[in-house]
Amino acid sequence: MRSLQVGKGWSVEHNANRNLEGFRILDCTDEPGHLAGKLLAELGAEVIKIEPPAGDPVRRRGPFVGGAEDPERSVPWLAMNTSKLGVTLDLNAPRGRATFLDLVATADALLECAGPDAVVGPLAHGIDETTLRTANPQLVLCRLSPFGLGGPYAQRRGSDLTVLALGGNLYPTGNPDRAPVRCVLPVSHFHGGIELATAAAFALWGRQQTDVAETVDVSLQECLTVPNMTTPMQFPFTGFKGKRVGGGFRGAKAFFRELWPCKDGWISFALRGGPARNPGIQALVDYMRECGFSAPALERDWRQYNHNTITQEEVDQIEAALAAFFRTQTMEQLFRVACERNLLLAPAYSAREIARSGQLAAREFFVDIDDPGRGLVLRYPGAFAQTSLGPARVRGPAPRLGEHNDAVLGTLSRSPRTRASRVEARAAWPSPPALFRGLKILEFGGGAAGPLATRYFADHGATVVRVESRVRPDFIRLLRYTPGDPAGLDGSHMFAMVNVNKLGIALDLSQAPAREVALRLVDWCDVLAENFAPGTMAKWGLDYSRLAARKPELVMVSTCLNGQTGPERNYPGFGGQGSALAGFNYLTGWPDREPLGPYGTITDSLSPRFVALLVASALIHRERTGRGQYIDLSQVEAGIVCLSENILTYTATGTVLERCGNRSRFAAPHGVFRCAPEGDDDDRWLALAIHSDSDWQRLCDAMGNPEWSRDPRFSTLAGRLRYVDELERRIEEWTRTRSARALADTLVRAGLDAAVVWNFAELLEDPQLAYRNHYRSVDHPVIGRHLCETNAIRFAHYREALDRPAPRLGEHTEYVCRELLGMTDAEFRALAAAGVFA
Repeated sequence: MRSLQVGKGWSVEHNANRNLEGFRILDCTDEPGHLAGKLLAELGAEVIKIEPPAGDPVRRRGPFVGGAEDPERSVPWLAMNTSKLGVTLDLNAPRGRATFLDLVATADALLECAGPDAVVGPLAHGIDETTLRTANPQLVLCRLSPFGLGGPYAQRRGSDLTVLALGGNLYPTGNPDRAPVRCVLPVSHFHGGIELATAAAFALWGRQQTDVAETVDVSLQECLTVPNMTTPMQFPFTGFKGKRVGGGFRGAKAFFRELWPCKDGWISFALRGGPARNPGIQALVDYMRECGFSAPALERDWRQYNHNTITQEEVDQIEAALAAFFRTQTMEQLFRVACERNLLLAPAYSAREIARSGQLAAREFFVDIDDPGRGLVLRYPGAFAQTSLGPARVRGPAPRLGEHNDAVLGTLSRSPRTRASRVEARAAWPSPPALFRGLKILEFGGGAAGPLATRYFADHGATVVRVESRVRPDFIRLLRYTPGDPAGLDGSHMFAMVNVNKLGIALDLSQAPAREVALRLVDWCDVLAENFAPGTMAKWGLDYSRLAARKPELVMVSTCLNGQTGPERNYPGFGGQGSALAGFNYLTGWPDREPLGPYGTITDSLSPRFVALLVASALIHRERTGRGQYIDLSQVEAGIVCLSENILTYTATGTVLERCGNRSRFAAPHGVFRCAPEGDDDDRWLALAIHSDSDWQRLCDAMGNPEWSRDPRFSTLAGRLRYVDELERRIEEWTRTRSARALADTLVRAGLDAAVVWNFAELLEDPQLAYRNHYRSVDHPVIGRHLCETNAIRFAHYREALDRPAPRLGEHTEYVCRELLGMTDAEFRALAAAGVFA
């Protein structure tokens, strides 16, 4: 284990998670990958951020603590680079390259960004994989790029805006009368950063098992398909290509509102039905009556409510009544009622409300970091997860430029590194193995967040057994379900697409014999993953304290909205509420309109990646120590960690980040522009980001240098930002008479950052996703052949496979009991006769 003296302001306390202690990781990423190194460092790895002598470009981005431009006080830099060491090296100079390769020789993994706009990593300086592996054959090499390292988009530029456009998530986000709109902070970087960290942990696990040092390729575009929550893959069945409905969602027969103004802000609430949600709607109606508010549209049997059978006219009448009532209440009044009565309603918090959260205070989420080198003490989001071995916590401030040059570079030896074993040649493997073959995972819960997390392992060979019950079916089995549907509980396209590659067993855990079967499954598994409400597993005798006494090596992860502790732990929210509480809704939309939130349920697409990272790191730790652990992931807290810049902007400067449409402080034009109709489709858009004055000149050339473009007001970024209203009007005058596809082709050939805003139908035909084999087909016995998608990680050696359809409810009960648990025929028949498998 390496031990460096890194100076004041750093914490290596014993009450911190150390799953990755002893690993040295070189962080050579540009902005899209900064989160990856932060997360790995907060799991105990020694992460060294490599910067050029002038510093990472993000250092020159504001806002700045204190107001004056200062590369040591950039909020984006400070927010996303905590817990890292920092060194400066000139990779263009022979001495700097030699020192860098000496450092590579000591490392376990290297993270870097690739693509035309990457400037920090070795690839951008002509240091290729062969050179890196000559320096260190055991190096795990992980690269993050907009679209992947190969394929038709490999050399294409891609910013958060255009990656969102080509990932399908931009098109359905926004108001129907305006352009698609993004979050003010880069959600593609959050998804990609966690995916890159997960890829590194997976590859380190693989090296630990096989001695193979992997090269890993992560695509931001692929990361951004998951927040669409399978809707594009349902297009062959539904014909729905996406639609902007403001803050709302689409049912079978109507569109529903999901964001509402209240007395002092906004709240998230939707008329979604089902066993988990109908009692909450009734609770809201009861509260309205207690407040003296009634309306004929609300007088119905909410126990029987089904959002798939209600008409648009009925929805409009109900929503008019709700809207009138919500305007009489504050955010906190409504949220207090939601917590007390299990109502799926959440305030759309800004950074100000998040910083004052009683739930976060009770969990000691925020941390004050002493940064003596800068003379600052700043409040940051803290641990992205709590574990029985300590929190995955912030360990120190972001490094000052070259702060650890002496501590890190001064320890380098010029002699070759002694290796325990050389990497096995890839040619020696007759066929690619499955990365997690032999790993056994037991899954409880429902929805999307939990099941998507275990898919990372199932797609790479793990055996995942999913426990369900007909007594209380997974609510996504009930999506679009109507009474009399011949498909019954097995006809949900979303369930089928989320749960491929799993086995399914039915257990009525209200019965003692079923709980005994569950305990036998615990004895069988390596990992237990659950996303029930806090206390549910304990009610069945399946809480970690009891299971760890039975099986100390068990890795158990619980993920829910607010975590397992705190006064709001029992609040029964899903991804829509998580997005509101974490701040995503508030930051998405137009400054003169309501907050929207990115399309889909963003915490449901972020948290599975966090879970996969945490479980992989726990398995690495268990392999070295024999110890299991318990992991408590709050989806809200994990989302807030992604939005660290949002929080630090407020705590360090007093400014609340606000919605700003598609505009950027660092590029202009930066927006989504209407294009000419194509056939009967008049919802065609071009995403365009001009990052520099040279980009602007190339755009002018592509437009034919119209007279207005020669106006000196537009020749500099400062001028374009000052006159952005006129600039955007001029750009759209040009785009709206032209085909979006033709424009994108022309601009991409000119080396610009531009893209068609794909709808869901176009997303399925995207040539880059086809090249990466992102969408696969499986045959389901009830719904037939359907698409499913894999994650954004591609290994050079290991291969993922999607070859088993999602289980029908209880489909593999007999197989699991007899083949995996070794039950006798008589034992199985007796349990079946007793109704245990219900």
